[in-house]
Amino acid sequence: MSLRVLVISHMYPNPVNPMSGIFVHNELKALMKEGVEVRVLAPIPYFPLYPKWRGYRDIEKEVELDGISVTYVPTWMFPGGLFFSRYGELYERALRPKVEEAKKEFSFDIIHCHTIFPDGYAGGLLKQIGNVPVVATIHGSDIMVYPKRSQAIFNKTETALSMVDYVITVSERLWIEAKKMVPDLRGETVYNGFDPERFTRMVKKEARRKLGISEKGKYLLFVGNLYPVKGIQFLLQAFAQIASQNEDLHLYLVGHGPLRTSLEQQTKELGIQDRVSFMGRRPYEEIPVWLGSADVVVLSSLSEGLPSILLESMGCARPMVATEVGGIPEILKDGETGYLVKPKDVDGLAGRLHKILVEDPSLADSFGEQAYQAAQLLTWQKHAIKMKELYHRLLSQ
Repeated sequence: MSLRVLVISHMYPNPVNPMSGIFVHNELKALMKEGVEVRVLAPIPYFPLYPKWRGYRDIEKEVELDGISVTYVPTWMFPGGLFFSRYGELYERALRPKVEEAKKEFSFDIIHCHTIFPDGYAGGLLKQIGNVPVVATIHGSDIMVYPKRSQAIFNKTETALSMVDYVITVSERLWIEAKKMVPDLRGETVYNGFDPERFTRMVKKEARRKLGISEKGKYLLFVGNLYPVKGIQFLLQAFAQIASQNEDLHLYLVGHGPLRTSLEQQTKELGIQDRVSFMGRRPYEEIPVWLGSADVVVLSSLSEGLPSILLESMGCARPMVATEVGGIPEILKDGETGYLVKPKDVDGLAGRLHKILVEDPSLADSFGEQAYQAAQLLTWQKHAIKMKELYHRLLSQ
């Protein structure tokens, strides 16, 4: 009899945001290949008359994505994260009938929640429905950012850590932070993975031709949401320093978010508006081509869990210059597969980018090759094998 896992994750690809939680979807595809049956319950925002969430009202609620059954569950949420400390109870209320229905139809063995709060909190409240263990994966902001916003969110996170049966963190740094809140926590670190068939070597000129961008010049690439936590304003300042001395450098920003207008204004103030391209949100299938087009991938985050783009860029044999936050230094080896810099260190970031792009461009190739070799140990298949063993171990206890 195969193992059946019910997944609760508000981060999951949907028609409004096809890139949301793509790493969760990729994990589940790998688990299915290992013989694990999965179903997904994905809370989506419900708040009448709020124009930004209007698209969620029209999406089909029961779909199949790559063979995975997904149910989008309209859930009361509030613009701007208002009343976020109440989201655990709101999730539980919306999910309860769906979990009861899934127990009858799917007879799941385990509930696996992505983020400890609010999803893990809701899972802890719902586990008595099936009398099954609940696993929660901590991805980053749910332990590094949200609990610092208020005492109420801290308390709910602490409660969720105590309610679930086992905690997975995507980096050792996150495990340390979680243990500070609940010292007797049961769990372990399991790194995320990447798909080596999708993210692999590509000739730079061919990638640029596919994208319709110039084959000449040296390109920096940022891939991610345009959010404050990504520290893009510091990246633009660093790029302005090196761009003023090197005419063939260009920065591409691939991603969408609320800071786009202010960041575009910043490029004008820095005089680099002709050297920075805002590409918006691109289809996931296109991301490997963007990585293949780049000389260096850059990540200027102020906080992270373990960013998927790090593993994906390594799979494409591209070096990364990244901030030393979250799980990044556990994977990116400074001076071997890229460079690490302190967050908000504009001069340090500019110096490392100048080193790899201008002073010694051969480093990009050597770092990229070492990154590619290191990435082969971090595939989704290897991740899924670990997770399947973990599920069986938990059930046997």
